[in-house]
Amino acid sequence: MGAVTTNPWLIAIINMTIVFGVLIALGVLMSLIQVVDPTKKKADAPKVAAPAPAPAAAPVAAPAASSNDEIIAAIAAAVAALGCSADDIAYVRRLPNTGWTNAARVEANSVRKECF
Repeated sequence: MGAVTTNPWLIAIINMTIVFGVLIALGVLMSLIQVVDPTKKKADAPKVAAPAPAPAAAPVAAPAASSNDEIIAAIAAAVAALGCSADDIAYVRRLPNTGWTNAARVEANSVRKECF
């Protein structure tokens, strides 16, 4: 049997060399796979877009939907996805935004109790 070293610095250097060698080999392997990737979509020739025709009249700006309308539409879609009808919704109202504040207070109190 060969000589066995008990020097911890030499063992650490050998282990670090092996680890970084394997990491470098994995990096090279990933680069090689990226180059020869068969699932990558081929780049098509860029299509030249035809110029858009000029509008005959100035477009009339449609009124933007308020954020409440968007929220109500999202809630209605969620209720419809559950299989309910619009008749099942009694009313929709916005609650005060205290949920995040209360959650932060509860979390701060629980963390404080865990620390001490």
